[in-house]
This record gives sequence, C-alpha cells and structure tokens, in this order.
Amino acid sequence: MSEVKEVIVYIDFGECELKVVAYAARLAQIFDAELTLMHTLHTGYDYFEVGGYGKSIEVAYERALLKARRLIDEYISEINKVFPINIRKKLASGHPIDEFINFVNARNGLAVLPNHVKSRKIRFISPKIVHKAIRKLHTNMVFVDGEFLPRIDRIHIEKVLVPVDFSEYSKAALKFALQLGAKVHVITVIHPPRFSPDLLDEVELDYNEFISALEYEARKKLEDLVKEVGGKDVETEVVEGEPPQKILEASREKFDLIVMGIKGRSKSEKLIVGGVTEQVVEFSEVPVAVIRSF
Repeated sequence: MSEVKEVIVYIDFGECELKVVAYAARLAQIFDAELTLMHTLHTGYDYFEVGGYGKSIEVAYERALLKARRLIDEYISEINKVFPINIRKKLASGHPIDEFINFVNARNGLAVLPNHVKSRKIRFISPKIVHKAIRKLHTNMVFVDGEFLPRIDRIHIEKVLVPVDFSEYSKAALKFALQLGAKVHVITVIHPPRFSPDLLDEVELDYNEFISALEYEARKKLEDLVKEVGGKDVETEVVEGEPPQKILEASREKFDLIVMGIKGRSKSEKLIVGGVTEQVVEFSEVPVAVIRSF
C-alpha cells in the first residue's frame, strides 16, 4: 500500500486558489503529510507583469521572484490560521505544468492542481493541461475547483463518492478513499447495450429481466469488492446510464470528494483522451482524486 508523505500544490495565483491550498492542507492533515506549495516563473510572462519589459532579465527575474514569494507567504499565513501545519514553498522557472509534473514525479507526492477552468485569471490550467497532467503524472493527483468550495475554515472531507468498474484501478481508488476517515459511498454504473424491439422478439429476451440480472450481478460484485478491501459501513449503489453523466449527477448529493481509478501510463493511454475519469475531472464541481495505485 502506498503512503502519502507529501502533498504538493500547483500555484498560479488564480481566483479562489487559497481555497485550493486549504483543501490540500486538509489532505495533508488527514495523512499527516508535508505540504509544499510550488510556483513556476513562466519565462517572459511573469517578467512582463512585474515591469520586466525593457529591463535586464536578471532584474525582472528578481522582481518576479520577490512577488511570488510574497504572495505565497500570504497564502501560508492565511492557511496557518486554520491549519497549524508546516508548509514549504518551492519556486522554479520554466514551463509551469512541465516543471510541476517533473517535481511531483521525482518526489512521488500527491499532486493537487487547481481546476478553475472558468476563472477570469486562468493562465496555465485548461482542459488540455488537465489531460496532460493525467497522462504525465506517475503519482496520484487531486483536481480542485476552488470556486465551488466553502470558506477555508469550513473545508472538510467527510463524504466521499467512489465510482468503480471492478478493475484493479478502481480497487486502488476505494482503498485510498477508505484512508480518509470519511463516509464512503461506492457506485457502479451499468451501461447495457440497446436492442431493437425486433431483435428482442427474435431472441425471446425480456429486456427488464436482462437489466435486473445485470443489476444483481453488479450488486454482488460491489459486496465482494467492499469485503475484499476491508471496508466497513460503506454504502453501495447500482445505477443505469452513461457513466460520466451518472457519476456527475451522484456527486451533487453533497459529496466532498470523488475518488476514481485510472490506468497506468500505457502506450494506448497516451493516444486516448476523453475517458470517463477525464470527463468527470473536466466537468465536476466537486474535487476529483485520480488514483493510479494505493
């Protein structure tokens, strides 16, 4: 079983980002892990913002560095009012998401990324970047849209939704969720094929009985899965429909986190964008943890 020893947050000073940091602080507190805030000075962009245009690159860089340090220190000061934990800061230069991915992979930390795709001050996080992070990060990760979080002193992780498809990846997601000390609700979505009435008559198949059989099998698998991972007081549910849509609908029932498994970095995965997990991450108002292993 993997252990969460460090939570690393991607910082770009976007709107509602303090809430994202607070959410990461809550995760660090749950796992008794270190918390690191990482910001990367993007070549050219940050220098221009602090008056680097027409000045030496060294002066512009120092100004951008001082500004970033000041803003991160302000974050730390606000977070420590609620979460009395040690927080470290990491500053780098280069391409923000690439530097973040390399740093997290090297340290094998739990990555937390802002998913504020509707933000006015969005700079580097977008659906394309979300997919890149999912493909390139070797570690577990959490995407958080701070716009939909409460104020920082009311951020808790008390109710968790875990969609499963009975793969080893979804089993890892359930194991991760059970370590959070929260109420866990496991859901599986059956997506049966649609048959024409003529075909049903031809094979003498009662569609309702067919669906009932699928639901029965899914419930049995859910029971077996929960027992296998040692889950206690875990709620289970079987629903029918399109998986991304049904997961997003279920998440609106006051859940604090969705935990989903995802395959490893296979060659085929690099070519496929738009799977169930990616779609949920892109459209969810609830934070989403993407688990590779646990």
